[in-house]
Amino acid sequence: MKKWLIRCLTVLAMVCLIPGIVLKAAAETTTVRCKNCESVETREVLGYRIYDSNSHRVYVAECQNCHNDGNVSYLKVHTGGTETPTCTTGKTCEKCGAEYGEKDPNNHDLVHHDAKAPSCTEIGWDAYEACSRCDYTTRKELPALKHDLVYYKAKDPTCTEPGCDAYETCSRCDYTTYVERPALKHDLRQRVIKAPTCTQMGWAYETCSRCDYFATPLLPALNHDLEQHAAKAPTCTEIGWDAYEACSRCDYTTYVELPALNHDLVQHDAQAPTCTEKGWSAYETCSRCNHTTYTELPALNHALVNHDAKAPTCTEIGWDAYETCSRCDHTTYAELPALNHDLKQHAAQAPTCTEIGWDAYKTCSRCDYTTYAELPALNHDLVNHDAKAPTCTEPGWNAYDTCSRCDYTTYAELPALNHDYQAVTVEPTCETDGYTIFTCSRCKDSYTADPTDKLGHQFGAWSPNGTGSQSASCLRQGCGHTGSTDCRKFTFRTAEGETLTFCPVCGQAENAAQLEKIEAATAWANSGSLSAEDVTARTNGEYLSVAFETAGSLTQPTGRVRLALPAGLLEGKKLVRIAPDGTQAEMPFETERGKLIYTLDFANSALPVMLFRLVPQTAAL
Repeated sequence: MKKWLIRCLTVLAMVCLIPGIVLKAAAETTTVRCKNCESVETREVLGYRIYDSNSHRVYVAECQNCHNDGNVSYLKVHTGGTETPTCTTGKTCEKCGAEYGEKDPNNHDLVHHDAKAPSCTEIGWDAYEACSRCDYTTRKELPALKHDLVYYKAKDPTCTEPGCDAYETCSRCDYTTYVERPALKHDLRQRVIKAPTCTQMGWAYETCSRCDYFATPLLPALNHDLEQHAAKAPTCTEIGWDAYEACSRCDYTTYVELPALNHDLVQHDAQAPTCTEKGWSAYETCSRCNHTTYTELPALNHALVNHDAKAPTCTEIGWDAYETCSRCDHTTYAELPALNHDLKQHAAQAPTCTEIGWDAYKTCSRCDYTTYAELPALNHDLVNHDAKAPTCTEPGWNAYDTCSRCDYTTYAELPALNHDYQAVTVEPTCETDGYTIFTCSRCKDSYTADPTDKLGHQFGAWSPNGTGSQSASCLRQGCGHTGSTDCRKFTFRTAEGETLTFCPVCGQAENAAQLEKIEAATAWANSGSLSAEDVTARTNGEYLSVAFETAGSLTQPTGRVRLALPAGLLEGKKLVRIAPDGTQAEMPFETERGKLIYTLDFANSALPVMLFRLVPQTAAL
C-alpha cells in the first residue's frame, strides 16, 4: 500500500512541476519474460547493455504482474551497426555498441616505414609496411655489421705522462677499448734531515725511484694537531663537558667537567590491559633520561569464536573460515564475491604453409563454451632463385625454390673451390731475405711464406788501402759491394833486436814484403771451437801468418785447430813458429792427400794470430 501511494504522489508531482514534458513518440518496445514470476509482457525498452560478443541484454521497466524491478531482462542477438570490419575489429551493434561478428584479415591499415641501414652494433631493415591495428608486417631485418677493428699497441705511463693498454678502435664508428692508464706520479723517497716540531720548521730531500726528479722541500712547523671533541651534556647519573680541543702531540686541552644532574621524577597513572593493548601499574619516569619504574601488564588477547567458511557461487557471495572476539569487535571475516562466468581469452594463431590456424577466441573455465573457428593451412608460396657458381673463397648453389611465408627451401650449397696456389721463389741475396710468393691461378689472391735469411757478403782477399785500413769486394754474383775496415796490426820479435809488424787480414807488413793470401789453405776445429772457419793464411816466402776472420774482423779460436796447406808451398823448407817474445820452435806435420796438416794450439794463446818463418832445410835455426 505504501509503495502504491509513493508512486501516485511521484506521478502527481511530475505532472504539476513539469507540465511541458513531451513523451517520446513511438517508443521502442520488446517482449520480455520476468525472471521472478515468469510472466510474458510487451514492455518499453529502457536501455541496452553489453553481455558478450554474441548478444546484449535489454532492460525494461518493472513487471506489471509482480512489480519486480530488478530481474526483468531479456537477451537478444547483436544487430545492425557498421558493415566495415577490419583486420582487428568486427561490426559494432547499433543497440549496445558491442563488437560482434568476424574480422576481415585482409583489411589492414598499412603504414609505410623507411629503410634503416645497419650499423656496427644495431640491426637495420629495408623499407617495409606494417598494419597500425595488428602485427602484420613485411619487415625483414638486416644484421648488425660488427666492428671493423684496428689494433694499437700498449704504452706504459711515466711519472708525468699517461699511458694505455693495447686497445682496438672501429674504423666505422666511435667504438674503442682504449682505457687510459694515469700517469704514475713520482714514487717519492724522502729523507728527513731535520724533523719539524710544533713551532719550528724542518727540511728534507726527495727523489723519485723511477725518474731523475729531485727536490729539497722545507717541512713547515707542525703547529698543534688539534682534535675536536664534541660536547657531552651531563645526565642524571653521569658527568658531562662542553666542546673542547686537545693536541695529539702534547697535553694542551680546553676540557672543563660538568657535574651529573640527578633524576627529575614524573608520576604516571596506571592503565588496565585490553585484548590487543598492554597495560601497566602506576609508575615514575625521569623527564631527562630513560629512568623508569614502569612494569608492563600484558594484553589479554582475544577470546576467539570460530566460524565455518562458505564457498562463493556464480551468483552468491561467500567467505573463508573466520574468527570473532567475545569481548570486542575483532573479526577476521573477509567477503568472497560471486564468481560470474570465468571467460578465458585465447590468442589468435595465423595458419602457416603446413599447419592450420585460428582467430582469437574465448572459452569458459567452468563450461564448454567456445568461439573457436579453424583456419586451413596456406600451402607454400614458392619463389624461384637463380644458381650461383662457387668461387675460391665463397660457396655457390644450384637454382632452387623458397617459400615467401616460411623457411621451406630446396637450397643445396656447393662448397668453395679453395685457392689453386702456384709458387714462385725469390732467392736471398747478401743484404735481402729470400721468400716464396704463392698466387692463386683463379682469383690472383697471393701471400708470402717460407722466408730465408739473407746470405751476408762473401768477401774475397782483403787488400791494404795504404791508410791503415783495408778493403775487399764481395764474391757473390751480382753483388758489387766493397767492404772497408781498419787494419789490426800485431808485432812479433823475429830475431835479436828485430821485429815484424803486420796485419794478418790484408797482409801489409812493416820492414818486410807484402804477405799474399794462400787461397788453398783450409782449417777446422780439432777441440774447442772456431767462431768462424774463414782461415786467412798469408806468406811472402819468408814469413807465414795464420788467423781467422769474418768480414775483415779477426775472431779468437779456442782449443786445437787443424791447418791444411798445399805441399808445394813448403818444398825444401820447414815451418818454424815465432812466439810474440821471439821464441821459435819447429812445427811437426802430417801429410794427407797432397796436403801438409799442422796442429795449432790456441788453448793458452791470448792472440787470434800465429806467425811462422819458412826456413830452408839446410839452414840452422
